[in-house]
Amino acid sequence: MQQLSFDDYEATVARDVGMKQAVDHANEAVSGWSDEAYRWLHRYAKTHKQFISEHATAWAAEQGFVSDTISKKRAWGQVFRRGAKEGIIVRVGHGTSLRRHRSPCPLWESAI
Repeated sequence: MQQLSFDDYEATVARDVGMKQAVDHANEAVSGWSDEAYRWLHRYAKTHKQFISEHATAWAAEQGFVSDTISKKRAWGQVFRRGAKEGIIVRVGHGTSLRRHRSPCPLWESAI
């Protein structure tokens, strides 16, 4: 395993703090938002073999799940992290995000 430099460590901590702040803010705005988002991710993973996050989040929005603020959109990162930790999705590579100007993003595979 590659050893993290101090800069890598600081970046990792800042990422984790930012993700927690986003999900906490979303849950304050709508009680239980992250648990509901996780249920939407689980539903999506049941019917899609591989996907990037924006496909799943756009589908949830089309189905009526509210994630209309920037903080809620950012909070999805923690939801995907939980999905990976709990074994419903696995990161299998990189996809391309159209919403983020063709930037690389995680490619997820359903483990359901």
